[in-house]
Amino acid sequence: MLCLKTDNKNDMTIHRTPHLLRSASSLGLAASLFLFSMPLLAELKPLDAASMSQITGRAGLTIDIESEVTIAEMEYVDAGSMYWRDMRVGGIGGGRTDNIRARVDITDGAETLLTGFADAAWLASLGYLDASETDVAWAIAEYDDGNGSFGKQHGDGDLLIHVSSIDYGLDILTGPVAGQEAANLNAFKHAVDIHFETGSLGIQSSDNLVETDLSRNFSIEAYLGYLDILIVNRGNGFSPTGNDADGQPENVRMQDSYMGIDLKFRVDDLDIDGTNIAHNTFIPRDVTTPGLTLRDMRIHNERGGDTLGSFGFASFETKLAAVTDVYHYMESRGNVETVDGHAIYDINVKMDWDLPHISFGDTGQSIGEVYFTDFHIKDTSLVISAN
Repeated sequence: MLCLKTDNKNDMTIHRTPHLLRSASSLGLAASLFLFSMPLLAELKPLDAASMSQITGRAGLTIDIESEVTIAEMEYVDAGSMYWRDMRVGGIGGGRTDNIRARVDITDGAETLLTGFADAAWLASLGYLDASETDVAWAIAEYDDGNGSFGKQHGDGDLLIHVSSIDYGLDILTGPVAGQEAANLNAFKHAVDIHFETGSLGIQSSDNLVETDLSRNFSIEAYLGYLDILIVNRGNGFSPTGNDADGQPENVRMQDSYMGIDLKFRVDDLDIDGTNIAHNTFIPRDVTTPGLTLRDMRIHNERGGDTLGSFGFASFETKLAAVTDVYHYMESRGNVETVDGHAIYDINVKMDWDLPHISFGDTGQSIGEVYFTDFHIKDTSLVISAN
């Protein structure tokens, strides 16, 4: 069981193209609203004539998002429970996270859709970014379709949600200014900022009388490169994976259609405080277990041998699909019990990881610094099913 106590502020503007939308596009809208508003209540604003004049005649939906979410408590209940308290998602420095644009398209397989860092290639074609800069040049070569568009083609009937920025941190209305390309690239990398924080994370007994905070004062200040969610349409069938499937769970039947997630992000400041977790204060502090404290952690891709095309952002890619015939246990009669579940597979992570402050207890004295370069996780899969 999952319990939520929440209040929120959310502002969402939807641009609709002049064409009649297929019913599938309506499903795309529903999927987008589910992904981006979750339990939120959205205010839909009509567009004025100036805004409408900026919309091209292509099919699809554009959703502009501003949001601040607070959750007093989220609790996962099994026999005991796990809780998250005092959660907030908003902008760095307070207020809403904003300047987010989600583009929703269901493709016919022939059109080129804005995908990945194709935004950077498009900005370079307009003169905002230096086309010779290393990452920008990579993006142009990767996403230029040769017909004046930037992006990728996907399969007929696939649904793509591409999330990036509305204005990329640039003054689009004034047009490109010569000599500002480097400053524009820096603005592009900082266009969408997100601050996630939570007061405490912990576990609790079934009678709610005993609880332990696993961490306190968790805070992440991060920037979004882009988020692509691709739902691949291959029908409702299932196929066996075999016993030598790199990145896929072995010896199950997995749904042919799947959801792909491609996230590029940069964490500029992550702090976590695990100190002062002893609730029984009559126990002397010198015999309690001091917690781990991390300060100023960064997750990025700014060094090492895999930075090309990353724009300094760390990368997380994965796929999700339903699975069946998951081995569960052997009954006493010798019959194999199988269950259904969900696979998270083809997990690939690329990042650099900086830990400049590591301390224990409440002394504030760091024991040293730790740095990981070209930290990779690849060909990994998880299968989730009920006990």
